[in-house]
Amino acid sequence: MKKILFVLLLFIITFSTVACDKATTTATTTTNSTVLTTTSSVSTSQTSINLNMTTDEITLSYADWGNAEINQILIDAFMEKYPNITVELRTDITGSGSAFTANLINAMVADVLPDVFAIDNIPTGYYNGMLLDIKDYWDNDPETDAVYENIASTGAFDGARYGMPSFQFIKGIYINISLFEAYNIPLPDKDWTYTEFIALARQIRQIGQNDYVYGIEPWYGKLDFETTFPMQDDATVGYNTWDGTQFNFTSQAWVDAYNLKLDLMQEHVVADYTEEELEVIGDIWPWYEGLVGMKIDGSWNLWMIDDMYEANGIEVGFWPYPGGSAGQFPPTILDYLVVSSQTDYPLEAYELAKWMSFGKESWLLRLDRMKENGDLYLDRYPISDYPEVWEKIDYFEDYIEGLRENLDLIEYGRPDTDKWLPGYKSFWEWVTNEDNDYYTRIDAGLVTPSVFAADWEEQINKMIVEALNQDE
Repeated sequence: MKKILFVLLLFIITFSTVACDKATTTATTTTNSTVLTTTSSVSTSQTSINLNMTTDEITLSYADWGNAEINQILIDAFMEKYPNITVELRTDITGSGSAFTANLINAMVADVLPDVFAIDNIPTGYYNGMLLDIKDYWDNDPETDAVYENIASTGAFDGARYGMPSFQFIKGIYINISLFEAYNIPLPDKDWTYTEFIALARQIRQIGQNDYVYGIEPWYGKLDFETTFPMQDDATVGYNTWDGTQFNFTSQAWVDAYNLKLDLMQEHVVADYTEEELEVIGDIWPWYEGLVGMKIDGSWNLWMIDDMYEANGIEVGFWPYPGGSAGQFPPTILDYLVVSSQTDYPLEAYELAKWMSFGKESWLLRLDRMKENGDLYLDRYPISDYPEVWEKIDYFEDYIEGLRENLDLIEYGRPDTDKWLPGYKSFWEWVTNEDNDYYTRIDAGLVTPSVFAADWEEQINKMIVEALNQDE
């Protein structure tokens, strides 16, 4: 892990070119794939937008799928700071994730979009005409200078900014400490590597197979090593080998990681219970009942730790994601807020969005209220380097073993591209459509990573460029 500072600098130099809000985009075709390149065109001149908050009596509306109680506390504080602004918390837009976004589209058609709202896919909102370009407000906001560079470069494309990163969630490894102790397996260090992680998973399965115990519960039912392992060995790439201009699936690291996950699935190291096993163990969640050694999951599921202990006496920790030869770079999952294209008050809506997400003042308020309420840990974290905020977060870091070490690495996080990069969602629809049906063919051994990596790389980079040039 000694290399981490050097490789971080190298990564920032490369990654900071990613679809940035101060960049212009062009397409370049190479012999292997279509590549998205960005060219810096930074301007220090002030824009002509009005940066003075109105003193008129106005009303704004807000909607997300988060905690309504916390939302109302923050909204009340916002209205106290700006007595002329009334904020309505919209509860008529229901669901979460893609269901929430679908209901937003219905609100758009009915001309009743909230002024500020969360969205699970920025390109979906953009292509439906729902989003306001907030680039000028972001660029002229001194608070955005504190946003971590690797996060600030997301949510912006095609010379505009349509999304505001709100929170970051950590993708880590939940460790069944009780199971490790029962099998006399030493707990790994917090600065472990993915090689150690894989070895432990195999060891747990070997020892526990007669007990119906597996080594790993995977990410949303599938191992995804190819999205996370390459960036542990190469600091110039990020999530799923995205380097700020293109994906690099033909890299040996990506192919090796994909093959490794196929090997572990074939070895039955991954929790994938047969019908016969389920008849024996019953209709249960094997991880929750303590039958899996390690679980790949996000910090939003930290609630499991108390629940599993109270229900079954199982002690669980949350270890940082394992690193590689370049360092330890945790995958982070971002949420986004956006401003409605239908708002009559764009500056005020931007300030409300910031207040409900990454604003320093509201983060301090949130943490004070959580401490008053007796909360013991956080499941989401700031996207900005605010020393005063992180000083208060220190109070919440030691209740769960491994959480402090996770947060020590958060500035080195590699954000996912799922929610903001145009063309990314469409690519996965292409992978799984009836004509391609890649996953069925992969599972049947009809196509190998070394073969389909080139097709995937060419297709995804082509689709990103096409998505960005859709309006031209």
